Amino acid sequence: MVPGLKSKFTSIFIFFLTTTLFFVCSFERKKTNEPVFIRKTDLNPFQEGNSKFKNGDYLEAIEFYSRDLDVNPDNPASLNNRGLAKSKSGNETGAISDYNRAIEKREHYAIAFNNRGFAKMKVSNFQNAIEDFSLAIRLKPTYANAFNNRAMANWAMKDKQNACEDWKKADHLGHNEAGKSFVKFCI
Repeated sequence: MVPGLKSKFTSIFIFFLTTTLFFVCSFERKKTNEPVFIRKTDLNPFQEGNSKFKNGDYLEAIEFYSRDLDVNPDNPASLNNRGLAKSKSGNETGAISDYNRAIEKREHYAIAFNNRGFAKMKVSNFQNAIEDFSLAIRLKPTYANAFNNRAMANWAMKDKQNACEDWKKADHLGHNEAGKSFVKFCI
C-alpha cells in the first residue's frame, strides 16, 4: 500500500461519515422542528354549525347544519338549530319548516315547539304561536322561556290577564326578563 494513501483514504472516509451523520442529524432536526399543522378542533358539521351560530355567522351555520343533515338526516337538533339560524337571518318561513321537520323526527321536542312559536310570533301569527308555546309548556312544565314567550304573544293579542300570569310564572321559574315585563305591564 502506498504511504499516505491510507491516511487519504481515512480522511475521505471520515469526511463522508461526518457529512452523512451531519445530514442525518440535520434531517431529523428539521423533521422534529417542522411546524405541525393540527386543526384547531376536529368538530363535526353540527358542532361547527353551533360555533358559527354562537359567533353570529348565521349563513355559515345554516351551511354546516345542512352538511350534518346530509350525513344525519334524522337529527332533529340540526333541524332545530338550522331553524334558529334561518330565523336569525330573517327567513321565518324556512325556520318554521325546519322546526316542523324537527318535531316530526322527535314529537316531544319542547324546544322546537317553543322556537316554532317564536318564529310564528315574528310573522304576527300570535294565536298559533300561543298554541306552540302551550305545547312546549305541556311537554316541559318548568320551561321559563316558553312561559315568557307565551306572555308576549298573549300581550300582542291584548290578553293582559294571561300575559301577566305567564310573566309571573316565568319570573318564578327564573327567567331574567319576565319579572321586568310583569312590573312594567301588569302592576
